[in-house]
Amino acid sequence: MATGKKKNGKNEINYQDAFFGALDKLAEEKSMDREEVLTCLEEAIASGYEMKDSDAPLFGMKDQKDSRAKKYAVEIDRITGEIIVSTVKKVVEEVDNPDLQISLEEAREYDPEFMVGDELYTDVTPTSFEKMGRTTASKIKTLFIQKVSERERENVELECKKMTNEIVSCQVQSVEVSRYYDEKAERFKEKRRVFVSLGKLEGVLNEGDLLPNDNYRAGQMLRAILLPFDKNDRNDDNDRRRKNRDTTLRLSRTNELFLRKLFEKEVPEIAEGIIEIKAIARKPGQRSKVAVYSNNPNIDPVSSCVGNAGTRVNAIGEELSNEKIDVIRWSPDLAEFVANSLSPAQVMRNVPVIIEDDLEKAQDGRRRDKIGKVARVTIANKDLTLAIGSKGINVALAATLCRCRIDINGVGDDSGAEEDRSELSSIMA
Repeated sequence: MATGKKKNGKNEINYQDAFFGALDKLAEEKSMDREEVLTCLEEAIASGYEMKDSDAPLFGMKDQKDSRAKKYAVEIDRITGEIIVSTVKKVVEEVDNPDLQISLEEAREYDPEFMVGDELYTDVTPTSFEKMGRTTASKIKTLFIQKVSERERENVELECKKMTNEIVSCQVQSVEVSRYYDEKAERFKEKRRVFVSLGKLEGVLNEGDLLPNDNYRAGQMLRAILLPFDKNDRNDDNDRRRKNRDTTLRLSRTNELFLRKLFEKEVPEIAEGIIEIKAIARKPGQRSKVAVYSNNPNIDPVSSCVGNAGTRVNAIGEELSNEKIDVIRWSPDLAEFVANSLSPAQVMRNVPVIIEDDLEKAQDGRRRDKIGKVARVTIANKDLTLAIGSKGINVALAATLCRCRIDINGVGDDSGAEEDRSELSSIMA
């Protein structure tokens, strides 16, 4: 490549500066460094030369097995920008393909120190790259664009792996709302998708990843958990209209891991391993239960997570659009754990929680893999509403947290308890 200067009126054009300037501009656009772009260019030129020799089409090269094809190596001088093209032949005892191999005897005419298995590079750089022809130049250009795109995707995947399952801050770019008919509800509903910017990357939160009480607007900053990157995740036609669809990341504010990571950031004892989160049950945007435990008898895990006057747990709840969070003391004793999980309701102390095999589910086929457990709990009728929760959310989350079915029996004054028993029966059915 020419590296001198050509006068054009009062301007002097330095082709070396122009060459590296163009590469640096492309590298900046693709969040790559100059070396990566140069490597892509070297690979593209080498592939273009191989295709030129074999007359292979631009695509499907892996299926081409032309014995005439030569292996090429291309090196671009990192200072001058000079391009050097070489053929590469492997040194062998007996030559089967003279275009790809060279005998040991012939190789030693170039250098007596050659050994079998070495490679001989022969400079075949053209005096002018213009002689390559438009077709070959076009193929090299297309290959270069492809290789830069592939390297960009690889860098995105690598960057994503570093941030995967971590909380990231992002800025809302746009909100897309579509309507659909819910046959079960027999009415139209709206489905949202929020596209966000993470610097050079673009992310999306689908309807299932959005808190129902959140209101999103362009320019708004929010936090979410970055889910594992799946380059094959193309489940919506809208992705086709987005320029960065191949590098779109999926984030979530409803994933249980988001709640876990918020506790790790807000409660130092969790981050340090002094307190352990044993289980989480969550109804995003409404209520969550978090079971915590500490091996240190001097540490109260519940109080530590709640914080002074509830400062820690309230801060987490505010991040989740005022989602109510119950911090539960975990216990290896399932009966004790179940009793704790029904908080804020209090289990009657004089009537123990009974743990049995859940034979009902085993009989009707709902637990074919193994027989689960059922916890039979006795609660005063006056606390039955508290134990069940609005629309049964409290007992449902408790059952999920403890991984067992919970059967609640009320005792005492029956006033106002009949409706609660009816609701409980429908929930636990």
